[in-house]
Amino acid sequence: MLESALFASPGLLVEQTLNGLFFGFILFMIATGLTIIFGVLGILNLAHGEFYALGAFLVFSIAGFLVGVVGEPTGVTSGLIFAAVVILALLVSAAVLLPVSAIIETVLIRPIYDRKEVYQLLLTYALLLMLVDVMLFIWGGTPRRLEGVFGTVNQVPTTELVGFSYPSYNIFAILVGLGVFGFLIWFFERTKTGRIVRATAINREAATAMGVSPDRVFTLVFAMGGFFAGFAGAIHGAGPISAGVEMGTNPLVLSFVVIVVGGLGSIKGAFVAALLIGVASRWAILLYPPAELAAPFAIMVAVLLLRPEGLYGTWGEIE
Repeated sequence: MLESALFASPGLLVEQTLNGLFFGFILFMIATGLTIIFGVLGILNLAHGEFYALGAFLVFSIAGFLVGVVGEPTGVTSGLIFAAVVILALLVSAAVLLPVSAIIETVLIRPIYDRKEVYQLLLTYALLLMLVDVMLFIWGGTPRRLEGVFGTVNQVPTTELVGFSYPSYNIFAILVGLGVFGFLIWFFERTKTGRIVRATAINREAATAMGVSPDRVFTLVFAMGGFFAGFAGAIHGAGPISAGVEMGTNPLVLSFVVIVVGGLGSIKGAFVAALLIGVASRWAILLYPPAELAAPFAIMVAVLLLRPEGLYGTWGEIE
């Protein structure tokens, strides 16, 4: 049965692997925001999934408006313009989360840094509920989907892979995910600001003694976390899913699994763990569909038993 599921249809296996990579890169972009927030601020932000949902709703409104202005593509030139509009909508949707996250950190999160963890969890859970109500107030409870954007973008031809065509939008999302990973590694290893963030994460007191402002670093990190969560939501929302107020819960839970498997605070760990979980969950559909939900947690249990610190350890190991 195993051979028949995996090898009877090579095209199906490749397709599910690509689906797993697509889902894994979405998870990575969500989890990377969560992991840098935890690595520097030491806060598990329960509202992080709602930043993802907010990005999906924002791209629905922004891309929908821009597509209405530009119109459906009728040739190569207009198609390129249309693609640029979609990319612009993704970036603008995620950029909206920068000031939103910065304000939330400054007004709500900063006063409780020195409190016990239970206060932080209660506050971020309350923030989760408030963001859900905000989205309900603005967009209502009906799921929204950018059918036109997804359908038109997928008209771009793709390479035949083992006898099937794969959606070009998913390939675009995979490439964007690779770009995000490369950017984060470059940012934290090569830039002065990235090194300051790492230094603050490793030894906050020493960084402060050297003239680093922890408040500014914390605001920057929280805003970055919100940006990447919103960017993941925007990419997913402009793609194959509907934006709904309940959509943030499952990615939040899986993001916790990702950062536990990869190692708390590790970008490289989050990258490897997200792809591993994404592909494993999609392969599980071929082998035994009910195992799709259990596969990520089975991986987490196995890693915790064999390597409790995670695949890549802690934040300080990003080198």
